[in-house]
Amino acid sequence: MFLKSVWQVAAFSADLKEGPLARTLLGEQVVLFRTETGAPAALLDECPHRLAPLSFGKVVNGVLQCGYHGMRFDGAGACVGAPGQDSVPSRAKAHSFPVVERHALIWIWMGDPATADEARVPNIFWMTDPAWAISDGYHHIAANYQLLNDNLLDLSHETFVHTHTIGNGAVADSPLSVSQDGENVIRAHRDMLNCEPPPFYVKAAGFSGRIDRWHTTFFTPPAFNIIENGSMPAGSDKEEARLRGLTRERRVINLITPETESSSHYFWAIARCYALDDIELTEYIRVEVAKTFDEDKTILEAQQRRLKSAHLDSFPVTLRADAGAVQARRIMARLLVEQERALASASYTD
Repeated sequence: MFLKSVWQVAAFSADLKEGPLARTLLGEQVVLFRTETGAPAALLDECPHRLAPLSFGKVVNGVLQCGYHGMRFDGAGACVGAPGQDSVPSRAKAHSFPVVERHALIWIWMGDPATADEARVPNIFWMTDPAWAISDGYHHIAANYQLLNDNLLDLSHETFVHTHTIGNGAVADSPLSVSQDGENVIRAHRDMLNCEPPPFYVKAAGFSGRIDRWHTTFFTPPAFNIIENGSMPAGSDKEEARLRGLTRERRVINLITPETESSSHYFWAIARCYALDDIELTEYIRVEVAKTFDEDKTILEAQQRRLKSAHLDSFPVTLRADAGAVQARRIMARLLVEQERALASASYTD
């Protein structure tokens, strides 16, 4: 169900403050905290003594103290103290996970720690690049992560779900082109020419007349979807409009981490490269995009409930607009099979 040998988002950096943070990731209960140096750490949320959740405890001088009997664990999971005794049992160790803090995000590796190569952390540089302004947020979605991938690779739903913010008839009516970049990256692109600006575009981009609009979703397994989104006055040459400052370009950053088979953590951000100092605009975008993703949440959770009750493994009808989603699911199916084979081979060798 889950790809484990890949870096996935566990939290925004800002989420990890003084105390421990409990979060279920890929079906595992994990506790995150900061060590004495401020570096992030992640342990299985389970004390090896009496299995109480370590997240019930507190962080004391950079180590996590269990809230049941006071055993203390460092960022590597080693027990560094137990009240009432001079030494600790040799088996008193909490399982730890590799973590990296980068691009204002905490990344976790849930697979074999020996294969956790920090060079493979996705380059979500927009989050901290001063050339981009960020409006970010988080949604908990009671739906499988692949349903969120489907949703982001077929943006025709904007026409029908997001009529008050980013959608109008031009989205669903415009043709979709889908291509594959290498083995594992899907590109799904739409141009919407000479269309009315949706309400969000009027306020967030300052358009009043007709526009040319485009968005390209880049999917990378297991559930990273970066959307290159832009608009400009209708009929403009894109490069000339860029030089004249007439384009409004954004990156819609969608980083989805499975929680369980039927729920997901949805970390999102809108990065824009214009009006960087406009704090009111930053907040407007955050609020309006949160409303937009609330609408997605309603649809996706209803979809998940229906799929669960009907025990459907696939959908009975496929449309042309599903091309990107279908290809992404094929990539995921292949990678999950490869993972199972690798695990079986390792088990046989052992």
